[in-house]
Amino acid sequence: MNDIEIFKSKLSLKELENKLAQIEQIDIPLTHVFSGGVYLRQIEIPKGSIIIGKRHRHETCNMLLKGVLILYMGENVPTRRIEGPYLFTSPPLTKKMAYCEEDAIFLNIHPTKETDLKKIENEFIITENEYENNQIEDRGAKCLGLP
Repeated sequence: MNDIEIFKSKLSLKELENKLAQIEQIDIPLTHVFSGGVYLRQIEIPKGSIIIGKRHRHETCNMLLKGVLILYMGENVPTRRIEGPYLFTSPPLTKKMAYCEEDAIFLNIHPTKETDLKKIENEFIITENEYENNQIEDRGAKCLGLP
């Protein structure tokens, strides 16, 4: 089963993650930008790749600057094809996954004055353990502004 067949299969997100963990992993170039109370996290996704993000505590602002992605945002949300430039938000607790049809540049935008990446991740990201055990706590800024 190749990458796109795995992506299009009717497996649960957990089953998809387990299948994808068994195939060759690649390094995704990552850029961090800090400016005026905003943190931007940019990734460059090569054509043919499948990427899986982390769950965010709050609504998240997302931009596909260039490229084409087949985007999955949850079992009850239809998969859709998006082309950059494209701006959208994802609800809290969403775990985004995408198949890259054309080399892409994608970024998340987070309001924070913090510049320590470990602290930022703790503030915005929900671990799978927290999610699976329903122990999610509010730790800071929301998409609409700083606390």
